[in-house]
Amino acid sequence: MNIALEGCSANTIIACRLPGDVRSPSDLWDFLVNQKSAQGPTPPERYNLGGYYHPNGKRSGSSNVPGGYFINEDLRRFDNGFFGINNLEATYMDPQQRKLLEVTYEALENSGTPIESLSGSLTGVYVGNFSVDYQPNQTRDPDYIHRYTSTGSGATIMSNRISHVFNLHGPSFTIDTACSSSIYALHQALNAMRMGDCETAIVASANMVLSPELHVMAAKSGVLSPTGTCHTFDASADGYGRAEGVNAIYIKRLSAALRDGNTIKAVIRGSAVNA
Repeated sequence: MNIALEGCSANTIIACRLPGDVRSPSDLWDFLVNQKSAQGPTPPERYNLGGYYHPNGKRSGSSNVPGGYFINEDLRRFDNGFFGINNLEATYMDPQQRKLLEVTYEALENSGTPIESLSGSLTGVYVGNFSVDYQPNQTRDPDYIHRYTSTGSGATIMSNRISHVFNLHGPSFTIDTACSSSIYALHQALNAMRMGDCETAIVASANMVLSPELHVMAAKSGVLSPTGTCHTFDASADGYGRAEGVNAIYIKRLSAALRDGNTIKAVIRGSAVNA
């Protein structure tokens, strides 16, 4: 499974974790065809919604948004030994880092690329992310800050974690342009391949609602729907509902993907960004 930039590179949405029990592109297709909605209340394991919710959005320290779109699985479950991470370090890892490793592995596996063949290769990693919900939880009480807190909860480490675990030697950085982070990550990866900075690239993104602070800030700014629901292209639209998601795609030059017999799901003819 690859998507290809015509005359330059190939890539595809290969692996994902999305609301509505979506764990693969085929799940997403079925979800859309059946016109389902994944909107729901904030899961209690994220944080205590009752301690922050109030119907009056102007009330200090509160949010008037009761829910959104959440991944329906235990975010604590993670086979850290499979990725060569010890138990103590895994304890302090942001669930976004954990899920990024999982979907990256699945993306490479689904593309027909042996993991061993990428070790030491000039493969870049570009991750889009702007939510750091996990960090406030880890640093709220200084007495519990650990040697693994900085690498476990820092947003910059999301891309570096992938590069380190899979021993990838291309560029590795996390991009934060808010809601457009993932498309900027893709654009930068394509440019890097054109310039010869990397031969292949992993483009990924992650967003999870793990603490109330960012949720409260977004509600205060007035961008969230009071119902936590997206009414896209509808006259009833009154903001958006925050959603979780983790995705990864693997990009190669089209000629290389054809040569290596990879499954190609799409061809990218070009990309552009602006403000």
